[in-house]
Amino acid sequence: MSALKPRQEAFYRRVVALYREAGMTPPSLRTAAHLIGAPPDAIRAMLHIGIERGEIADAGEGIYFAREALHRLAEQIKALPAPVKVAQVRDLTGSSRRYAAAALRWLRQHGLVDASLYGEP
Repeated sequence: MSALKPRQEAFYRRVVALYREAGMTPPSLRTAAHLIGAPPDAIRAMLHIGIERGEIADAGEGIYFAREALHRLAEQIKALPAPVKVAQVRDLTGSSRRYAAAALRWLRQHGLVDASLYGEP
């Protein structure tokens, strides 16, 4: 991974900050581009750098989360009685079913929650 120039690093930090602040309701690429005032491809490039650096998680289907938000969610899920349903995670996070399901898939794929803890794939 190559180092970013100072201006690129500042842009990268703005993108990561936006996703950190969004928590479990992250913006789409288009919304992030609008909020930051940059093209979607530039946002996507910064998200990929964030993935390389371990700060951003690609949950598939164009959904990106700050990894710290997913780690917090994993701890919250462990406190829920099994089986945990996607709807419970949706309600817990104030997100959509799509985001809750994507987060659960990512957590399971990365071994942060035991698949037996919840009742939906």
